[in-house]
Amino acid sequence: MLMTVEELRQYINTDKSDTVLEAMLQALELTIRRYTNNNFQNRGFRVEADIRGNVFMSESLIPFEVGDTIMVSESDLQSDCLAAVTEVNDLTFTTDNEWADDDNVLVTKVVYPADVKLGAANIIDWQLRNQAMNSGDTSAAPVASETISRHSVTYVTDATETDLSTEFGVPRKHVAFLKGYKKARF
Repeated sequence: MLMTVEELRQYINTDKSDTVLEAMLQALELTIRRYTNNNFQNRGFRVEADIRGNVFMSESLIPFEVGDTIMVSESDLQSDCLAAVTEVNDLTFTTDNEWADDDNVLVTKVVYPADVKLGAANIIDWQLRNQAMNSGDTSAAPVASETISRHSVTYVTDATETDLSTEFGVPRKHVAFLKGYKKARF
């Protein structure tokens, strides 16, 4: 997982429910991974395992901790699936997902750098502010100019239609941090 909802709430102030923020984080994580063609794997934390009854079993010590995000690969049934580790023993671990029984899957820890997490929080913050402005709530919108007589208020906008990223739907300046993480597609 890109970050927890509690972690996200440290960066933004919103009254949206945890389930809405969780869905936004999951969707953004998939978009970032697709856009950069980068799976953010830490290959130093990798193990081969068999899956039986949603339990991953390995012949070597498990290099993960509770809360780590893992990616399952080299599987015909559930390749490139992401999950969070919920329980760890010496040779077994479980996650928050349901899994089909499988043999010899490769499980790798996924780690997102701090700038990716902060950039994701900025993207979600922009999306929430933009939703509020579009629904008529201008209380948090910065004012560009205001005229008292005949009362006229102009609010600052930080994006135009031509400035929006087609992949993310936010201004390109909020996506610029991902440029260094893009990998070539073959």
